[in-house]
Amino acid sequence: MIGEDMEIYSSIIDNKNKIEADFKDCSDFLLRECKVNGTDCIVCVLDGMVNSLQLSHMIMDPMLRFDGDYETTAELFDILKTSVINSLELSEIKTFEDIYYFLSSGFAVVFIDGVAKCLSLGIQGFTKRTTDEPPTEADIKGAKECFTETLNDNKAVLRRRIKTPDLKLKQLKIGSSAQTSVVIAYVKGVADDDLVADVESRITSAPISNLQDYGELAAFLDSKISSYFSAVGNTERPDTLCSKLLEGRVAVLMDGSPFAIYVPYLFTDSFSTVDDYDNLPFYATLNRILKYFAFIMSIVLPGFYVATGTFHQELIPTSLMYTIASAEATTPFSLMQEALMVLVLYEIMREAGIRLPKMIGHAVSIIGALVIGDAVVNAGLVGTPMLVVVAVTAIASYVIYPLYESISVLRIVFIILGGFTGIYGIVLGLCVICVNIAAVNPYGVPFSSPISPLNVKSLGDIFYRESWRKLAKRKVRVQNLRGADINEI
Repeated sequence: MIGEDMEIYSSIIDNKNKIEADFKDCSDFLLRECKVNGTDCIVCVLDGMVNSLQLSHMIMDPMLRFDGDYETTAELFDILKTSVINSLELSEIKTFEDIYYFLSSGFAVVFIDGVAKCLSLGIQGFTKRTTDEPPTEADIKGAKECFTETLNDNKAVLRRRIKTPDLKLKQLKIGSSAQTSVVIAYVKGVADDDLVADVESRITSAPISNLQDYGELAAFLDSKISSYFSAVGNTERPDTLCSKLLEGRVAVLMDGSPFAIYVPYLFTDSFSTVDDYDNLPFYATLNRILKYFAFIMSIVLPGFYVATGTFHQELIPTSLMYTIASAEATTPFSLMQEALMVLVLYEIMREAGIRLPKMIGHAVSIIGALVIGDAVVNAGLVGTPMLVVVAVTAIASYVIYPLYESISVLRIVFIILGGFTGIYGIVLGLCVICVNIAAVNPYGVPFSSPISPLNVKSLGDIFYRESWRKLAKRKVRVQNLRGADINEI
């Protein structure tokens, strides 16, 4: 296997044959043979991953000009490492597995004949994206920068915001067939040591062969309880992640992904945004209340409409009941069938709008408005009141976008409950959701906290937002939300 943990040979010929065989048919692999004061040497890089100017000025030129005295090749190796090569990112490596990892990370690798180890030199020069405005977490008054796919840049953004050596960025290599760099970020003295150890243990023990995106890793950090909601948060905003770290959370960043994940993630985290802390308290409180209301409405409203229209017509005002009855009299489907049909069509168009190229993505919105908004109603397939209910529900679900995946599924579940069992099924479904939220207990911190178990001191930033004069006095630590007798499930 190419990635096997095999030690480097002392013979430069053996090392050359091994590495050339492993990189056979790799057109981007470059190998340069040279002599350093009469001793054979090999320099290896991957084209496009390194800065050619730095390679020339910092490595090749000093090595080829070296004419100092030495007795053994091991002594020459140490001289090159300490006195000749100018790279600040320098380390010794002894296995071919590490060689391939560093080459793929934008490092140059230098072999010296007679030495069973080599030097890795950081001269990265690959193309990378700039820290532009976050595309998925929009705000009005917050910072206009986001994480990128480059791990070192993401670490620098965090370091620039939390200017203390207590910010720990522990780097690991994950993957049995192809390794990927992963960083565990936390603030020492703020994050619980057991939490940090648990996160590291789950990452290192995860049976991952090739890590490509954060979702693969998040599954191993999530709660073991089956739930409609995830106990792992994700964000592409550095300011959001820094605030979570200062609350005692532990974050995980991986090379190649612009999203950072953090644990433990609480249910109430989905209802707060960066703008809440820049706006005045009364306006931020209004937004919080609207978000909770939008969450309940986006889940329950279609099912409640189906339930009342099918089983509990006495709850509908007479004038409204006449409007609904006249609209439904011309349609061939039941209320439940109409709701499911419109929601499925909506999800199809939403997915198409996301996947299509941006140049033609707006055409989906135009077609959807014409087909569902006009043609379907005029054709008598769907009643106008049902269309209004689904449209309001769809808009409300985007108010709390972090929970959109859960909402889109639960919305269909409640329509089926309302269509078969009426309001009794809706109420029972709400009870099941509440029990499910309360049952999730990631890393010993209840997913429903600080609402359950109740933590009065933390409620000032849940349903309403207190002024900064009060918030600044509170030292919020996520480990303080643990119940007295709650253990990891």
